[in-house]
Amino acid sequence: MKKVSTSLILLVLVFSLSSCSGELPYDNEHLMAYAAIGVISVLFMVLAVNSNLLRDEISNLQVFNANARQIQQTHKWMVVDKNAPYSLTKVQFGLWTVIISSSYIYLSLVKGDCAMQPINKTALVLMGIFAGTAVASTLMDKAEINDNRDRHQNTPSQGFFADILSDDNGISLHRFQNVAWTLIAILVYLYKVSLITKGCELPELSDTLLALTGISSATYLVLKSKENDPPVQEVQQANTTAALSNPSTTFNNSSSIVTDPGVPIAST
Repeated sequence: MKKVSTSLILLVLVFSLSSCSGELPYDNEHLMAYAAIGVISVLFMVLAVNSNLLRDEISNLQVFNANARQIQQTHKWMVVDKNAPYSLTKVQFGLWTVIISSSYIYLSLVKGDCAMQPINKTALVLMGIFAGTAVASTLMDKAEINDNRDRHQNTPSQGFFADILSDDNGISLHRFQNVAWTLIAILVYLYKVSLITKGCELPELSDTLLALTGISSATYLVLKSKENDPPVQEVQQANTTAALSNPSTTFNNSSSIVTDPGVPIAST
């Protein structure tokens, strides 16, 4: 995660410097913008590595510790990370928060007055997509925790990319496509920021790219809701066990006859 955050900071600085390379030495506005972006980026990186800001919630500490011991026994040469795994939705929401806020600070202080510009559709749509995805994902996690489900999130972190790309069966396609479209949108957005020479107007992405990003997030959420479903065999076994443990209920329900008190019952 530290390498990813460092790369993000370098990308923001490179794009910013490339758009104003002819204005050296930098004035106070440039220094203020770069200082603010640096503080936000470094703070985000530190919190991401050393806190649960971007990590999943552990619902069963005993299962978590048991999984950590199992991993240590299987890979004795590896030092097991005792932290919770990274959450894909939290990572995406955090990255877009840093990118859009940094772009706004840079354009506002260096390129012009952002207060004079109209509402930016792309920024609102992107923040709406990933904020909504994060909220929906959190609600799913809370529901699974309340149901006492076995969750693949109760496993120590396997590394940043392994965490955000993996479900209970390992690397998954729905997570991969979501990460891919997020990276595409980030690269296009930062590239368009670097092309702005004057005026504080956040870049607009195409409606097609925004729609694909939204569809990607919706697909991820639908399939994420099934990640921690119990296997069909376990559900059938639980139903069979419940039926055998209380056979009288099943018999009474199947043999009960409802009659109309006003209609006589024919004798045989």
